[in-house]
Amino acid sequence: MNGTSKKSLSERAVKAAPISEAAAGAILTVDLSAIRENYRRLKARLGGVGCAGVVKADGYGLGGPQVAAALAAEGCAVFFVAHLAEGALLRQALGARAAIYVLNGIQPGAESEAVAAELGVVINSAGQLAAWRAAASWPALL
Repeated sequence: MNGTSKKSLSERAVKAAPISEAAAGAILTVDLSAIRENYRRLKARLGGVGCAGVVKADGYGLGGPQVAAALAAEGCAVFFVAHLAEGALLRQALGARAAIYVLNGIQPGAESEAVAAELGVVINSAGQLAAWRAAASWPALL
């Protein structure tokens, strides 16, 4: 980008004028009831073993907070995202009732933001482990 606009794609998309279905070329309809039913079926097949929702990349383009809320309504209590910003957004959507983990770890210096958002971290390297231990006393997964 040229530096004149640092808005994210999602910020620009929200402000974009709606276009017709014909102009779009393709329309994706997300059936949250089908996502809920899929989770119920998967959970039933697992026989009591825990099941987490992976909603990184905005729920793979389906709307991360919306998909996570649908899964939470079915009892899903653990979620994984890729980055800190996704985790913070998900925390706002779900509140304190869910455990949210950041798969890509946390960039050095952002540990306090992860703790403030009550996000767990998946540690991917010895360096991340050392940085996390030095900066935070919050859960992490190895």
